[in-house]
Amino acid sequence: MRMRPSLMQRCAALKPTLSRLGVYFFFAIVIGLGLLLSVVVIHSGHQVNAVIQPLVTQSMPTLRTISELKTEVTERQVILNQYFAYGLNHAQFRQKYQSNEHEMALLLQKTNPEWKLNQRYKTLMALNENAKLVSEQLEQIMTQEQPDLDEARAVLVENAIDTNEFLHQLDMSFVDASKAIEQAGQISLDEVSAMIRLVLAYSLAIVIIAILVAYYIYARQRAENRLAHAARHDRLTDLLNRSMFEADIAALKQKPHLGLLISIDRFQRVLGGLGYEAGDELILAVKARLLPIVQQLGGTLYRLEGTHFAAIFPIKNPQALHTVDQRLLHALNGAVMVSGHELFATLSIGGAMYPQDGSDAVTLIRNMDAALEQAQAQGGNAAQTYSQEMNARAVERLALEGELRHAVERNELRLYFQPQALLSNQQVIGVECLVRWQHQGQLVPPIEFIPLAEESGLIIPIGEWILRTACQQAKAWQVQGMPLVVAVNISARQFQHPNFLALLRQVLHETQVDPQYIELEITEGVVMQDADHTINLLHQLRALGLMLSIDDFGTGYSSLSYLKRFPLNKLKIDQSFIRNLESNNGDAAIVEAVIRLGHSLNLTVIAEGVETAEHVAILKALGCDELQGYYFSRPLPLADAQVFLQQRLQPVSIS
Repeated sequence: MRMRPSLMQRCAALKPTLSRLGVYFFFAIVIGLGLLLSVVVIHSGHQVNAVIQPLVTQSMPTLRTISELKTEVTERQVILNQYFAYGLNHAQFRQKYQSNEHEMALLLQKTNPEWKLNQRYKTLMALNENAKLVSEQLEQIMTQEQPDLDEARAVLVENAIDTNEFLHQLDMSFVDASKAIEQAGQISLDEVSAMIRLVLAYSLAIVIIAILVAYYIYARQRAENRLAHAARHDRLTDLLNRSMFEADIAALKQKPHLGLLISIDRFQRVLGGLGYEAGDELILAVKARLLPIVQQLGGTLYRLEGTHFAAIFPIKNPQALHTVDQRLLHALNGAVMVSGHELFATLSIGGAMYPQDGSDAVTLIRNMDAALEQAQAQGGNAAQTYSQEMNARAVERLALEGELRHAVERNELRLYFQPQALLSNQQVIGVECLVRWQHQGQLVPPIEFIPLAEESGLIIPIGEWILRTACQQAKAWQVQGMPLVVAVNISARQFQHPNFLALLRQVLHETQVDPQYIELEITEGVVMQDADHTINLLHQLRALGLMLSIDDFGTGYSSLSYLKRFPLNKLKIDQSFIRNLESNNGDAAIVEAVIRLGHSLNLTVIAEGVETAEHVAILKALGCDELQGYYFSRPLPLADAQVFLQQRLQPVSIS
C-alpha cells in the first residue's frame, strides 16, 4: 500500500522548481532593470546630444572661423604695410589684397546665423567695410606719381587702429563662444555623471554591465593596438622609428647590411622662412620621394628624429653604396611644393657597413652620423662613406673645442696686424686685425678654429676679446702719434647678437679710443640678412663715429637697392678675384666693376690678397684706392708691426 507523501517531502520536491522560478524571476528582474536603465540612458544620451549638437554645428565652427578671420585680418595689415614699404608692387598688392578680401568675405559669409544677429558681428562688418575704404585710399595715394608718404602713413595708422579693434571684437566673440562651449560641456558632464550614478545604482543589471565591460575590453584593445603602433612608428611620417631601427639592427645577427643616415640640407631656412607646418610638409614630401626608391632597392626606411631618416639595405659590397647614394640623391632633383612655394631641397647622406663599421645600432648610428657630418661639411647634396679616420677627427674636434673654450682666460689668443696702404704712394693708412691661437706651443691659423668657434658660439667671447684688444692697441698708437685705422672683422653671430651695439659702446667708453680709427669689416652675406634691421644697426654704428666696410665683396648676392642705403665707408674686393688678376680677364672685369660701383657710391675701394707688382699695376690702372697683401706686408705680430709702422710713419702730435 502506497503511503501519501508527507508535507516535508512535498516541500523538498518543490525546491528545484522554486529555485528555477527564482532564477527566472531574477533574470526577469535583471532584464527589466536593464531595459529600464537602457531607457534612462537613451533619454540622457538624447539630452547630451541636444547639448553637443550645437557645439559641433555652431560653436566649434564659429571658433574656427574666428581664428581664420584673425589670421586674414592680420595678413591684410601685413599686405598694406608691405605695399607702403615697397615690398610689393601694385600688381602684387592687388593680387594679394583681392585674395585676402575674398577669403574675408567667405569667412564672414559662412558664419552661423545666430552669430550674424550679434552686435559684434555688425561691428565687424562695419570695420571690414572701413578697411576696404582705407585700402582704396592707400592705393590711390601710392599710385600717385609722387606719393604723399605722410598721408599714406596716417592711413596705415588708421587701419592699424581698426585692425586692433577688429581683433578685439574677434577675441570677445571667441570668449563668448568659448563660454558657451564651457557651459555645454558642464551640462554634458552633469548628464554623464547622472548616467554613471544610474549605472552604479542599477548594478544588478548584469546584462548591461557585461555589454559595457565587453565594449571596454574592445576599446582597450584598440587603444593598445594604437599605442603599440605609435611605439613602433614615427607620428608624422608613419615610418618605423628609431627604436625599431635599433631592434632591426639587433635582429640582423651579423649578416652584412648597408646602413644610411639621410638628412635634409638647410632645413632651418625652411622653418625660419615658412614655419614649422611647412617643415612638416617638406619632411613628408622627402619621405614620399625616398620610400619608393628604398623599397625598390630592397631596403627599409626609418625616421629617426628631426630631419634625419635612416635606411637599411641587404648589401654585402660596400662599393654598392655609390649606386644607392646616387639614386637617393637624385630623388629630390625636381622641385618640391611646400605651402604654395616651390622649393629645391637637397640631401646629405652618411653610410656605414654592418657589422664591420658597427655591430650594434648605437655604434652604427654614431659612425653613420660621422660620415653624414663629413658630407654636410662639403656643402650638402653629397654622400660620404664612413672611415675610422672620421671618428678620430670628430674626437680631435671635440678636444679642440674644449681647449678653445679656455683660450681667452688662458691668454692664448694673439692679434696679428696686416698693414694697409694707399695704392698711389704705398703710404700706410691702417691695419687689419687677424687673430691667431697660441695653443700648446703652436700657432693655430684662423681657418682651423674660427669655423669651430662660429659653430659652437665661442665666437662671441673671442670676438669681444678681439674688439677690445684692437681698440686698446688703436688707442696706444694714437698716444704714440701714429693714428691708424684699425680694421676688425665682425662675424655673423657677433653682428646679429642683441647686445652687439651695447658691447661696442662699452668698449669704446672703456678704451677711450677715437671711433674714427676703428673700422668694422662685415661680410656681404651678413649685411643682407634682414636688410632693414641691418640698415638701422649700421646707422647706429656710424652715429658712434665708427668706420664701416663690406668684406669679401663680390662673393655674395648683394642687392644694389639695399647696398646704396647702407652707410658704408669702404668696399673690400675679395682676394679670390685678385689672385689671378693678370691672367684672368673675367676677374679683371669683376674688379673693375666693383671699383666703379664703389666710386659711384662715394666709397673707398681696397683690394686684399695683393701679392705681385703686376697686381699693383693693374689695380692702379683700374683706379683702386688701397691695397692689402703680401706684396706690401704679411700679417705681423704686435712687436714686428710696431717696428714696421715706426719705420713707415712719422709720429704726429695728438692734441
